[in-house]
Amino acid sequence: MNIFSSIQLGEVEVSNSTLTVLILVSSFTFIAVGISSFKLYKSLLNNENK
Repeated sequence: MNIFSSIQLGEVEVSNSTLTVLILVSSFTFIAVGISSFKLYKSLLNNENK
């Protein structure tokens, strides 16, 4: 399999490396928002218990 092959998304052709970078950045953002939300919710529960 060629690393530089491309995937057809409708009328747009996207290379595999571009798609990989987009997936990694999206995953990192999703995980970061999840961790941040969890910490915020945890601190909210700790403040209510005091």
